[in-house]
Formats: sequence, structure tokens, C-alpha cells
Amino acid sequence: MKILNKNILTLFLLVSSIVSVSAQGYEYGNKPITVKVMVINFNPFIPQKENKRLNEALNWNNPKELAEEYINNVREVSGGYINYKIVDWLDEDLFPVKEDGFVYTPESFLECWNNRETCHQPDGSDYAKIIDDYDIIEKIDNNEIDELWIFGAPFMGFWESAMAGPGAFYINGGVYEKIKTSKAFAIMGFSYERGVAEMLHDLCHRTEATMEHFYGGWEVDKLTTNWARFAANFAQSSGIAAVGTCHWPPNAAKDYDYNNPREVESSANDWLNYPDLIGKKSIISCETWGGPDYHRNYLKWWFSHLPKAAGINEDGHLNNWWEYVFNFNSYSEDGEKLK
Repeated sequence: MKILNKNILTLFLLVSSIVSVSAQGYEYGNKPITVKVMVINFNPFIPQKENKRLNEALNWNNPKELAEEYINNVREVSGGYINYKIVDWLDEDLFPVKEDGFVYTPESFLECWNNRETCHQPDGSDYAKIIDDYDIIEKIDNNEIDELWIFGAPFMGFWESAMAGPGAFYINGGVYEKIKTSKAFAIMGFSYERGVAEMLHDLCHRTEATMEHFYGGWEVDKLTTNWARFAANFAQSSGIAAVGTCHWPPNAAKDYDYNNPREVESSANDWLNYPDLIGKKSIISCETWGGPDYHRNYLKWWFSHLPKAAGINEDGHLNNWWEYVFNFNSYSEDGEKLK
């Protein structure tokens, strides 16, 4: 047997390593997705506050910093699968128009913020007008953008997540099927008064609603589907705990119970092996995801367990659930790939 030249051997090992990584990537996940985003930041100047932007006038967060952290968090928890790319960012010196035509002024908004009884009702913004005013239909149809993000403040009337276009379905907000785009698209509503935890929370509810849509329903106390079994929590699922829901961690005793030290036996870690579940369980508590921001850390932990393997499950659904959340136009209501 001939001995390979050292340089040739090194090259051989390098190529073998590349092939191995590529094969593994193909086997366990599809190619990473780039999600092109347009951001409209409704952030008017406030003359009563030294003419600062609203977020600065009320000492709220910087929306660009929130967006960057959120993008990085989603890329991290999806294992590099979801890669947001902001292709257009508009800082608007105005308040959005409500569905009934009402528009806050800086003065009336500050009055609302200081006295909630003066806030306008109905609260909802006119999404159809936003889509029309900013040529969103053209941008979607030309594949310039895949999603629309709207940043704003409380009482601007934004849904946490909505969907527009033909075939649009409920993702925890308005459904605007009459918008005449070539495909459905998601609209995320973010608040610069809140933080990245709440942005992840919005995406979590979008994920729950999407999975409920593709699995044809969801009852947290009836573990009849893989999605329901994934979302099981001890309090609501007859003592069976898996990864939990947006509001109910596996060990929760109430809504938003992210820092509960109670220990329960959970199959959460087994879901990292999906679809090859073996029934292994381990003890979890709030320290499993850790503090001090238990809310944000729990949601990152939750998303890191969301299945992302390649292939079709025995139940007829994808093993990669991120595909449903972001490539929903490619699948029928029962979760099958459209031809």
C-alpha cells in the first residue's frame, strides 16, 4: 500500500471534511433561508419634548438596536436557518392612521399616555392604507421583500403579527386576504417601548398559530398531534411536560410564569432529536433557561427546541417546522408541499 504525500493527505482530509459537513447539512436541515424585510418605523418628533423622536422623548428603546438584537437571536435559535435581512428602513415623522381615520397628534398622544381614558377607540391601525401608502404590494410581487415590520408605540394599534394577501391565515392578528398580492406575507408589529423578549414573544405566537393552522387545530390538553405533544406543559396537559407554550413554560403554574423555580420532569431535550424521539426525560426549572431576563431566555430556549430536521414525518408533516413559519406559501393547509 502506497503512503500518500503529506500535502495530498492534508488536501484529502480537508475535502472529506467539507463533503461530510455538506452531507450532514443536507440530511438534517434545508438550506438556510434569507428573509428580506422592509421596516416602517412610526416615530414622530415630539415638540413638547425638545423635538426628540418619540422613543427618545419617553426614554424608550432604540428600534434599530432592537431589530439587530432580534435578528441575531432568531439566527442563533434557528441554528442559522433563518437569516433576516433588512433591505429598506423608513423613519417616519408621523402617527399611523386608525381604521376610522383618526390620527394622533404629539399633544393628543402624550395626553393618552398620561391618561389612558383619553386614548382613542377603536385602537386598530389601517393596515390596508399602510400597505397602499408604502407600495408594499409592488415590493412583495417583485420579490424585493418577504415580510413587513412596523415599529411603533403603545396605542398605535398594531397587531403583534398579521398576514395579508391571497391565502392569508390567522397568525395572532388581522387577516387581510383582500390585499391583491401574488402571495401571502407576514406583517410583524413591534414596539420600541418594549424589548427583544416581546419581539420573540410575537414570533412565538406567530409560530403557535402557524403550527395550529398546518396541523388542523390544537388543544393543549389533548396531545393528539406532534405539535400538541411538543407544546405540552405540566399544568395544562394533565401533568405531561415537554417544551411548553409562549405563555406557559413546561413547569409553569400560571400565565407568563417564566421564573418559576418548580422542578418538573420534561421531555424537552428529547425534542432536539426530532423526529427520532426516544422518550427520554429530564428535570427542568426556570434555571434551565436562566435569568436575569427569564422571559427572553425562555423564548430563546423554546425556539432552540423547535424541530428543524429534514424530511417528512410519519404524520405527513415536515420535520422542519421553521419552514411552515417562514415558507408558508409553499405548503397546503394540511402541511404538504405544493407542486
